[in-house]
Amino acid sequence: MRNGVDVNGLLCVAPALALAAVLFARRYPGERLLRALARRRRGRRLRPIASGPAPALTQARVPRGGLLMGFALAVRPPPTPLAS
Repeated sequence: MRNGVDVNGLLCVAPALALAAVLFARRYPGERLLRALARRRRGRRLRPIASGPAPALTQARVPRGGLLMGFALAVRPPPTPLAS
């Protein structure tokens, strides 16, 4: 084994060094694309909102987050909701 830097070590660090060099030169990747998208978006006009009752929001009946994991790991299925 040699002391110092070998080719594999340089290849591993090369993408980070290339990005650092580009940013140090004040050239930001994707900058032109972001500017073009901002210009295109600036010209759009929003449609007027239709006056009328807002649609009723429905609640999701699907468990999410920890509840989803709890239902998946449960030995028996959760109880069915009572019909009201």
